[in-house]
Amino acid sequence: MLEEDALLVLNKPVNMSSFLAVKLVKKILNAKKAGHMGTLDPLADGVLVIGLNKATKLFDKFLNSDKEYISIFKFGEETDTLDLGGEVIKKDDKVITAKELKEILKKFIGKQNQLPPLYSAKKVNGKRACDLARSGKEVELKPKEIEIYNLELLEELGENKFKVKISCSSGTYVRAIVRDVAKELNICGMTLAITRTKCGVLCIENSFSLEDLRNGNYKLIDMKEFTKE
Repeated sequence: MLEEDALLVLNKPVNMSSFLAVKLVKKILNAKKAGHMGTLDPLADGVLVIGLNKATKLFDKFLNSDKEYISIFKFGEETDTLDLGGEVIKKDDKVITAKELKEILKKFIGKQNQLPPLYSAKKVNGKRACDLARSGKEVELKPKEIEIYNLELLEELGENKFKVKISCSSGTYVRAIVRDVAKELNICGMTLAITRTKCGVLCIENSFSLEDLRNGNYKLIDMKEFTKE
């Protein structure tokens, strides 16, 4: 039984819920308690901070931490979930240039009200919006104030496909960013991939995969590192 009160920086794989990732970590490490510090979409990968034993008490500290992501934006197509997990609902034959995108990205830096995606873990009357949407119920979401510190175009990957680096406050939805950027460009859009690279001071370079854990190749962070006065 793992006795340490510590944090693990997991590199969560795609096609896995945060809930399942925590369950697997708890089992592999034989911990008494385990909990993640902020949901990562099933189709997203990267940094998922997991508290073990008493370190689960640090939930609020990391949930409210700033985040960094690298995402692939695709314009000219949109799904109902704003990612590859949904059904295509819009198509457009307009082509966006890297120069156009760079100019628009500048407009989204700063504080703003962002409407969460319909298919998200956002709670509505105690239930997740995505669950309500999938059951065919009408969902009314309210905008939330977020802040985007930086949006950097890293690379043009092909026609209407761009790799973008995002630094933002907690509660920011990358899928909503591409939706809103696309709207500003008068086109539809979605994300092809989302990788969380940072959560607070914890980054993907210091993360471990589930395979690392199974092989005993990992390092835990003592919770005292984050509870010092």
